[in-house]
Amino acid sequence: MTKAEKDIYAFLDDHLGIYDNPHGIEFIMNIDDSVFVIHALNPPPEPYADFGLLYPSAAFNIFVSDFQFANSRALTTLTPEQLWDMYYKGKAEIYCTLVVKIIFYALYFRLTKHNTMIVRDDYDHEHEIGEVFTSAHQFLEYTQTHFLHYEG
Repeated sequence: MTKAEKDIYAFLDDHLGIYDNPHGIEFIMNIDDSVFVIHALNPPPEPYADFGLLYPSAAFNIFVSDFQFANSRALTTLTPEQLWDMYYKGKAEIYCTLVVKIIFYALYFRLTKHNTMIVRDDYDHEHEIGEVFTSAHQFLEYTQTHFLHYEG
């Protein structure tokens, strides 16, 4: 492990693997030491939906490398704008989750270099769509339609 990785690992370990920074970004270290990062976007498009940015679970060294963290202070200063930059680089995703009673249905949207999007579900099934969504309602409508098709 590099010096930066050791520092960040110790910081997350001291926070029992979960750290919410002052900018509303949550870091979660899993039992296998992989890390994912979440930033909920408020308000969600509808009260029955969760919507935000997600850096999907990655091995610890890849997580540190992707964000180019030099030390644990970088976790406290990471902003939503920096996470948006990761999204535009194709390293983070937008998630849209429907919350219907006890059913949670989530899709994850990642940009490609070809001005399209890759959509992934919780089973890691992926498919490409030929457009790039730009509004919360587009993500929500697509997720609702996919959910209805999936359930039907």
